[in-house]
Amino acid sequence: MAARIILLTPARRFIANRFGLGYQVPLGLVFLGGPLLDAGHTVRLIDNDLYGWAPQRLIAEIGSFKPDWILLGHTGSTAAHPCCLVTAQVLRDAFPSVKIAYGGVYPSYAAAESLNACPALDVIVRGEAEQSIVELMAAWEQGAPLSEVAGLSWRTDDGVQSSRSRPPIQDLDCHRPAWELVDWPGYNLFGMGRAAGMQFSRGCTLSCTYCGQWMFWKKWRHRSAQNLVDELSILANRYGVRIVWMADENIAADPQAFRELLELLAAAKLNLSLNVNMTAAGVVEQAAILPLAKAAGIDYVVMGVESLEDDVVAAVRKNNPYQVSREAVRLLREHNIISLVNIIYGLEDETPRTVRAKLAKICRLDPDILNAVYMTPHFWTAAGKDTDPAAIIQPDQALWTYRNQVIATAHLSPAQLFWSVKITEALFHLRPRALLRLVRGGDWKIRRILRSSLAVGVRVVLAEIVEFLTHPIGKPR
Repeated sequence: MAARIILLTPARRFIANRFGLGYQVPLGLVFLGGPLLDAGHTVRLIDNDLYGWAPQRLIAEIGSFKPDWILLGHTGSTAAHPCCLVTAQVLRDAFPSVKIAYGGVYPSYAAAESLNACPALDVIVRGEAEQSIVELMAAWEQGAPLSEVAGLSWRTDDGVQSSRSRPPIQDLDCHRPAWELVDWPGYNLFGMGRAAGMQFSRGCTLSCTYCGQWMFWKKWRHRSAQNLVDELSILANRYGVRIVWMADENIAADPQAFRELLELLAAAKLNLSLNVNMTAAGVVEQAAILPLAKAAGIDYVVMGVESLEDDVVAAVRKNNPYQVSREAVRLLREHNIISLVNIIYGLEDETPRTVRAKLAKICRLDPDILNAVYMTPHFWTAAGKDTDPAAIIQPDQALWTYRNQVIATAHLSPAQLFWSVKITEALFHLRPRALLRLVRGGDWKIRRILRSSLAVGVRVVLAEIVEFLTHPIGKPR
């Protein structure tokens, strides 16, 4: 028996999306849509993060579809969780007989907490869900025990029960993404046209203390290079996509697989602009294939540099000492590829001296784009477990976005740290060298992305200043 299923992303509406980058395709739900459609179900994807519908409109849209089940997912981890619970309750009040499942990174680690906090939820789907969700739908249809389906948690009279964990998917090619469910006109990036997300690999070979993605995905594995090229061909030729952000934690973790992928992409000539994540060490170690990477369409590399102090880098289990990061930036620029680096404030005891030192070292590092973020202590990570709860000064989980301070600093007030970070970003991006690259750096695509990124950054920073002034830290919205 085929069911009618809603895949729903709640309206979390982060500042970076509303005022800056725009919205990203909800890739996790798109990956669930393929297996559900192929199992014979009727599926509608509603990205309410994109639409921003008020509850009344959302209820009307879902009601017109007459769903049997609603599958609630998010793309924002801890920061999206409160919105997901509120949305689930709104839907439960409107559709008392419809079953609601919730999945994603946060509920996978907090299944019991989520079920106890929100009676509206029927089931938590833990971990990778492509197979779990199909088996869950079959169990609901047939009235079978949920304990027979791996990767689920649910509420009973005796408390929250959980089935066995589901092992990682080994053959990532076997589940197709349901691109036909996407409302494509809503997704654009850098003024270069229609944008999509995709994934070559899952997992990470590193085990950084502040990050939980390597635990969520269990182990690094990848789909076949040909399968990815086939999916990117569909995006480019059938849906008119021009820019693709790759959602891998580290796309180049296997150098041989990465080279094979680049060779196929270069031969396919898809005319796509690709945005990928790599480690600085990976860029340096694989410098010889950077010309091939550019020919394959890679215009933009994001690197989690995180700290500019080698002892801090080692302490958080990263593999990029400062000189390695500098060399990675230099190599990318030499090959006409944009470098964006993430720097985390709060990995060390921040003082006026550390703030000044960061600015000086960031300028010497000289990436194209700086993304200054804050240490965010997700409870399932090593850094989260080591964080003293008394040090948490932002109790509103909706503001755990990485761009908001969460943990107190002993030597800087929240206002001092906030303005220090904003001034650092401004001074870095408005250097004469950086401004000159907007008109003379790289090829036309590179210059267009750089100019768009600067405009995005200005809008986001202005919105963050307004938020900081109107919602003082430590006072939940």
